[in-house]
Amino acid sequence: MDKQHLIDLISNSLICESQNLKSRESSTEIINYLNKLNLDQLRTMSKEFIL
Repeated sequence: MDKQHLIDLISNSLICESQNLKSRESSTEIINYLNKLNLDQLRTMSKEFIL
């Protein structure tokens, strides 16, 4: 998986699971945070959602 695909996967999972993220601003913050991570960090994080 490339970095963008991992970011999409993780951000969608986080947004769906969290009921506190009702605003678009919050989802943008998540995506910005994920974009700052390197590919290995994203892979590790995605494994938590896949399992």
